[in-house]
Amino acid sequence: MPLKKILLLALAAFALPASAETKRIAIIKADDVTGVNAKWERFFLLAEKHGVPVSAGVIGNSFEKQDAKYDEWLKKWEATGKVEFWNHGWDHRRWDENGAYKSEFSGSGYEHQKTHLVKTQEAGEAALGKPFIAFGTPFNDMDADTAKALNEIPQLKLFFCRPESEPAKLLEGKILLPMHLRGENDGTGKPNFAKFKEEYEKRKDDPSLTPCAFQFHPGFFSEAAFADFSAIVEFLKAEGWSFMLPADYAKAAGK
Repeated sequence: MPLKKILLLALAAFALPASAETKRIAIIKADDVTGVNAKWERFFLLAEKHGVPVSAGVIGNSFEKQDAKYDEWLKKWEATGKVEFWNHGWDHRRWDENGAYKSEFSGSGYEHQKTHLVKTQEAGEAALGKPFIAFGTPFNDMDADTAKALNEIPQLKLFFCRPESEPAKLLEGKILLPMHLRGENDGTGKPNFAKFKEEYEKRKDDPSLTPCAFQFHPGFFSEAAFADFSAIVEFLKAEGWSFMLPADYAKAAGK
């Protein structure tokens, strides 16, 4: 489906006036949910205050480590319609093997990756009553085995990726959600509004900028980070960006 049609459908879904100039889609990609956490709770409430939906990646083995209160907390937030959880792999591991870098979705092999994807899908569906439809790898790592495994799981319709990812080109029938702009310019859990704005100004006229997934790690946020996150959201809203959940974007794209 042409991008223009996707955007028009997206705008219609959000009941914006026909004259609205909003044509850019932002998806907030928040990483590393592992349990009921005060910072995550604050992040969801803050996003709600700003009137924007957010998606959050769950690390699969957290379902084994946490009790029923965790499942209820996840379901509570999904029920608001403002939060969508997604598959963020099973264990978020990386390691050195004979001097070679490996991680959960890089160099670990097809069987390892497929098993981890399926385990997280099954655990998520058991907890939430429905499967995850979006996936993002830990460390944003990916290789050809990741693409092969993902292509065999039709439930996973969307994939968060780096825009320059070569293995992502091997995906079939998936919706790519590229991270064209960094949400955290000072490192993991460290958004910096001034730097974000500077980077944005250099690229704002790039027509390929949308859709754009903005990555954050709320579990590592400081007071300053919460403030910078708020500033980024309000800035993008003022720039005419429309915020969507992955599921809504998939529907707009006809998936």
